[in-house]
Order: sequence, then structure tokens, then C-alpha cells
Amino acid sequence: MIPFDRNRALDILHNTEVHLTARAYIREISREFSLTPFQAKKVLTSLVQSQDVAYQDLYGSTYVMEGFSKPVRITNRFFILPPDIASIAGSNDIDIRISVGISFGTGHHPTTRLCLAALDNLFFSTRQSEHLQGGKAGDIGTGSGVLAIAACLAGISRCMAWETDPNAVSEAQRNVAANGLKNRINVIHDIMTVQDLRLSLVMANLRFPTLKQIAPDICSILVPGGNLILSGVRAWEMDNLKTHYSAMGFSIDWEREEKQWGAVTLTKKP
Repeated sequence: MIPFDRNRALDILHNTEVHLTARAYIREISREFSLTPFQAKKVLTSLVQSQDVAYQDLYGSTYVMEGFSKPVRITNRFFILPPDIASIAGSNDIDIRISVGISFGTGHHPTTRLCLAALDNLFFSTRQSEHLQGGKAGDIGTGSGVLAIAACLAGISRCMAWETDPNAVSEAQRNVAANGLKNRINVIHDIMTVQDLRLSLVMANLRFPTLKQIAPDICSILVPGGNLILSGVRAWEMDNLKTHYSAMGFSIDWEREEKQWGAVTLTKKP
């Protein structure tokens, strides 16, 4: 039995900026635990057998990804699990059923977890939930649809989910259907355009330059007192993000960082 720390081995996948092939992952395991390549390959085999990681085809190549064959608790309230897996959630938990695809959204990326933590806090730990229950939301760059789904399961009545990637649109639509929300979530294959909307909640898990660019549009569709969840931001970009949105009339309510990524919840001032 080769001694290794499972969490440290999985952190290699969490922290990488690129997808890792099996060979690259073995090399990183070898370096992290000072193992020979043969021993590192044994570690990878062990992780595959325990379903902690799996091989996934992506854009014609095979990469090592975290496994997704069992429910994963993301926050105090939210579980993410595949559509065909039995729930283990308690009476106060919320299941989000997501199929593995090319889009972020299975809870493995820090920004997904941060956004779900922000939603958990907003709906279940603050008084803001009073005006959010039954309100309308928007999810800009929805990806797998996980945030739109989570918001509706937490109490939002309807959500518009914008996405420009046709593959992600298809995945989001399947995930929306798997959660029984086809009548409440509208997945839109387009960029978010300014419309006569009055949304109580807007979510955007995008990179900082994009969040900065679309700030005026977000402001125009969010009602006074409405809530905004932003992520996709590097830890060192957080101050600039907060400064930019504060100057546009938002107050900062909550923020958190994980593995050099950050998220923030803001309220549009009346």
C-alpha cells in the first residue's frame, strides 16, 4: 500500500489551470508525494477504483477529472448528484441533479462551490430571502445551469439563463429537465441583452473583464434592493471588482475565497 493523502491528490486537480492527461497527473502526483512514476501510477489506479477520479473525453482528448458517481455535498443545504443516483439528502437539504458534461457545474470547480455557498447564505442565513421568495432571477453564462436550478429550488419562481456556447445550452436544458424545472427556467442561446426586466437576483460566474464590462447592463435589469452574486474572479482581482461595483451603487454583503478564486454577494442600493 503506497501512502498518500487523498485530499492532497485531489487538490492537484482542483488547483490546476488546465485539464490534466493521465500522464500529466501521474507526473504531478509523483512530484507532490516524492514517488516514482510507477508508484504514482498506482495512486492514480487507486483513485480510479475508488471512483474519486475518472477519465473523461473532452475535445477529442482524454483527461483525468474528479469522479462524479455519487452525491457531493457542496454547502450546508446543497447536494449535487447525477440524475440516476439515489438521493441521500436530509429533510432540509436540496438536491441538484447535474449530468457530467463539458460545462462547469458539477461542483468540482471552486467558483461553482463559491456561488452555491453565496446562494445558500442568501436564501437561508439572511433576511434577503423574504423578497427573493417568488421573485425572478437571471443567470448570465449559465454553463450547466446549476446556479439557475439552485436558485429555483431555493425559492425563486422563474429564471432566465443566458449562454452562448451551444453545447452548454444543450447540457443546461437537459439538467433543467432532470430537475423538473422546464416551466420555470428559460435557457436562452444568446448573450444577455438589456431588456425591460425587473429581476430580484442576478448571478454571473464570469471572468473579471467581462463582469466589469457588463456591470451597467446588470444594474439596469436588477431592481433596487435586488441581489447580485458574482464569481469567476481571481483572489487578487476581488478588490478591483468590489471597487467597481461599489462605485455603481452596490453594497457588499458577503464575500469568500477558495483556492485563489473569489465570490461576492452585493445589493443594489435603492
